[in-house]
Amino acid sequence: MTAAAPSASPQRLLLSVAEVAAELGCGRDTVYALLTSGALPSVRLGGRLRRIRRADLTRYVDALAESTPSR
Repeated sequence: MTAAAPSASPQRLLLSVAEVAAELGCGRDTVYALLTSGALPSVRLGGRLRRIRRADLTRYVDALAESTPSR
């Protein structure tokens, strides 16, 4: 009898600033600068928690790819 393969956990919809920094391979200060400039939208949970929607992060990365000239 074989064990069932563990199911992949679903991707979270909201990411912390630290998680976004890890996904982009940059520092938290860079992510905060993107948030401040409006380049990357965020939502607030409660009074202080700032989260970035995974869809907004994907949209931001796709826009980077479109705005970078190909060689």
